[in-house]
Amino acid sequence: MSFINTWGAVLENEFILSDSVSKYNIGATVKCIAEDGDIITCQNDKETVNLLKTGWVERQSPDFYWNEKVRIIAKDITARIELICWHYNEKRYFYHLICENGKKLSKRYYADELQKVD
Repeated sequence: MSFINTWGAVLENEFILSDSVSKYNIGATVKCIAEDGDIITCQNDKETVNLLKTGWVERQSPDFYWNEKVRIIAKDITARIELICWHYNEKRYFYHLICENGKKLSKRYYADELQKVD
């Protein structure tokens, strides 16, 4: 099975290679972009990290991606996705947003509260 283009996380430090320890937060959602033997290279919006396959926890693909423009349905406000997070109890993604004026929104939003903007 190929890990490339899968989404997931590593949940323990022992699976993070030394060159990536300072760049990866345990449990952070990343996308696998390459694999070489037992090592996968993953990316979030800003960093590329090397992780061991044995620690990979695969998740479904998110509905929205980093820096994608969305509309908050209830407020009719346009923003962009800053952070993609996994809610462990609800087993679904939530998103942190930044408004067009650069202000970070403190509330987390779920996919059903957002709509893609073309």
